[in-house]
Amino acid sequence: MPPKSKARAFRVPPAKPGAPSKTEPPSPFSRPSSKLRPFISKLSKDHVYITHIDMHPVDLKRKIFLVPVLMNVVIVGLIIWRAKYILPYYIKICLSLMAGQHNETTIDTTRTPMNGQAKEILRRTMTFMVDLLIYVFIWPWPREFFTGRSKGNPVLWRFVVGFNEEEIIVRRSRKWFYPEINMLEEGTTQDLVFSNVRQATDPIWMGEKTGYLMLSKEWDLDWKLMIAATKLCDKKALDMMDDFKPTIFIHSEEFGWMTIESPTASSTEQEEEGRRKIVAFKDELTALGKESLFFRWIELVQYESSQPGGFGPERQKKTMLKAKQLFEDQGIDFDKFWAKIGGMQGMPGMDEM
Repeated sequence: MPPKSKARAFRVPPAKPGAPSKTEPPSPFSRPSSKLRPFISKLSKDHVYITHIDMHPVDLKRKIFLVPVLMNVVIVGLIIWRAKYILPYYIKICLSLMAGQHNETTIDTTRTPMNGQAKEILRRTMTFMVDLLIYVFIWPWPREFFTGRSKGNPVLWRFVVGFNEEEIIVRRSRKWFYPEINMLEEGTTQDLVFSNVRQATDPIWMGEKTGYLMLSKEWDLDWKLMIAATKLCDKKALDMMDDFKPTIFIHSEEFGWMTIESPTASSTEQEEEGRRKIVAFKDELTALGKESLFFRWIELVQYESSQPGGFGPERQKKTMLKAKQLFEDQGIDFDKFWAKIGGMQGMPGMDEM
C-alpha cells in the first residue's frame, strides 16, 4: 500500500447545489471524452482504473526492470534444475506402482520393517509437498512474468513499448473492488474506493516510484492496456500527455464509464502549483547530481506527517530545519535552493509554510 501522507493528492470536491442532471453524472464524476472510446472499450467493468504518465529517467527504468528479470531467470533456472533432478525419481515410483517394475524405489513390504516403511513414506511425502509448494506458489511468478495472458505480462510490454522518457501507466483495482459497488451512493463502500484512489494518486508517492514499482496489494498493472494505449498514441488516435494525464475511470450502471481527473493533473490552482514545484524540485536536484536527496526529503516529510498530533505549522518548521541540515550536509544552500524554485509555499505536505 502506498504510504499515508498528509499531501492533498486526491480530493473529492463537494457536490454542487441544485438538482443533479439526469444525463450527466454528479460531481466529482464526469463523462470521458468521446475521443477515448477506443481505449475505454478495452476496460473491464469489474475494476477501477488509474492512468498517468511515468516520466522517470530511462536509465532508472532499465535498472528497476532488470531486477525482476534477473530474479525470474534465476527462479526458472532453479526450477529446471529441480525438475531434472527429481523427475527420474518420480518416473521410477510410477513404474514401480503402476507397471510393477522393480527398481530402487520399490518397497518390499515383506522384508522391510514397519518403522522403515513409515520413514520412507514420510520422506516421500515431504518430497511431494516441497515440489507441490514450488509448483503452486513459486512457479506462477516467472510464468506470469514471461507468459501471462489475462492482463498481459511485463516482458511483452517492454518488448513492444521499449524504454521511453514518457510511458503510459495503467493500474487496475484488485479484489477490494467489486462491480456491485454503487459509486453514486454515498457511504462506506464509496469511501473505501475514494480512500484507495487518494492514496494511489498521492503526488509525493507517485513522484518517487516508476510505473513498474506501483504494483501493490490494492493495485495491479494492466500490461495489455498499457500496450494498447501506447499503440493508440503511436497511431495519433490519442495524445499521450492530454489523454492519459492522471485520471480515474469508474463504471456506473446508470451513466456508464465515468472519470475523475486527479488534482495532480487538474484541480485547484494551489494543487497544480504544488505539482509544478515537486517536478521543479526533483529536476533541480537531478541537475545537481543530488537526486537521492529528493527521495530523502520525501521520506522525511512522510515520516514527520505521520506522527501523532498532526502536521501543523510547528512540526512543519521542525521538519524544515531537519531538511535544511540534509541539504547542507550535501553542500547545497537550502535558502537559495528554495528561492530558485519559488519557495515551499504550496508544496504538498508543507501547506502552512
